Amino acid sequence: MFKTFAARILDAAAFGLVASAAAAQVVGLGSTATGGTSQVGRALAAAISEAGPIQMRPQELANTSDYMPLVNAGEIEFGISNIVQLHYAVTGTGMSEGRGTPNLMMVATLMPFRNAYVVRRDSDIMSVADLVGKRVPVFADRELGDYVTRGYFANAGLDLSGVSEVPVPNFPRMWSSFAEGTADVAIVVVGAGNSREFDASFGIRYLSFDDSPEAIERMREFLPQTYLQKLDADSNIPGISGPTNVNVFDYTLFAGKDVSEDIVYAAVKALWEQEAAVLAQGPVWAGFTKEGMAKDVNVAYHPGAVKFYKEMGVWKE
Repeated sequence: MFKTFAARILDAAAFGLVASAAAAQVVGLGSTATGGTSQVGRALAAAISEAGPIQMRPQELANTSDYMPLVNAGEIEFGISNIVQLHYAVTGTGMSEGRGTPNLMMVATLMPFRNAYVVRRDSDIMSVADLVGKRVPVFADRELGDYVTRGYFANAGLDLSGVSEVPVPNFPRMWSSFAEGTADVAIVVVGAGNSREFDASFGIRYLSFDDSPEAIERMREFLPQTYLQKLDADSNIPGISGPTNVNVFDYTLFAGKDVSEDIVYAAVKALWEQEAAVLAQGPVWAGFTKEGMAKDVNVAYHPGAVKFYKEMGVWKE
C-alpha cells in the first residue's frame, strides 16, 4: 500500500534527524573518572553538546597527566585541568619536567577553584607557620599535592623541613588521615562536601594566607597564576567565622593546537550561550562568567577561541 502524505512527512523528518546527528562533529574531552574534574567535565560536555553543532564526549582516564599527552598528540580534541597543571604541561617545567606537552592551547577559563588548609576547630594551630612540628600530609615529588603543599608553606616563608611528615599517595588518603586524627591538617576545596562533613563531625577552621605581594609571589614559585580571595563569615562556609584569605587557581578548558578553528569556535560559542546552564550545575561552578572565559592566564589561546572572543568584544590584545 502507498503511504499517506502524513506518513511520508514523518519519514522525511525522521531521516532528517538521523542525517543531522550523523553530520554532527563528535569530539572528545579529556577528563578524570572520579572527583571534581569528572563532575566539571560531564557538565561541560553536556552544555556544549546541547547548544552547539558539535557533540562533546568525556574521555575519562585516571589522572590529568594521562590525557594531556593524548590531547597534545591530537588523539583527543579537548581537555580540562587547573591552570597550575596546564602551565607546567605547556612549559615542560615543574611537575611536567621532561614530559611537557607544548601543543596544548587555551580555549576558555572556567571557574575559580578555591582551596585552603583546614584544621580541627579546637586545634592550637592558628596559621601555616604554626604547622612547624605538626603532622603534615606530604605527597610524592611532582604530584599536584606536593606543589600545593609547598606553595602553602612558601606563603608563610617556610619549607617542609620542620614538619612531622605524614606520607600520603593521594588526596583521598590525606582526607582519611585528617578524619582519623593521624594528620593535623588537610587541603580541601573550600566549601566542598567533605569539608562540610568534617565540620559536622568534629568542627573545622580554615587557615588564612598572607595576602602581601611578597607572600603571593612566593606561592607562585610553586603555583603559577595562583591568587587569593578573602572570605568572611557571611560566605556561609562552615569553618570560616571571620576574614580568611583562601587560595585560588582557575580551571581551564584547552585544546590541541591542530584542532580546527571551526570546532574550537563552535565549542566556545556553545559554552558562552550556556552560561546559565553550567551555573545551575552546582556550587563548583560558582564564579564562572562568559565574559571571564577569555581571561589572560599566560598560556596562548587557540585561534578559534580568539576569533570568537574578538567578535564578542572581550578579547584584550
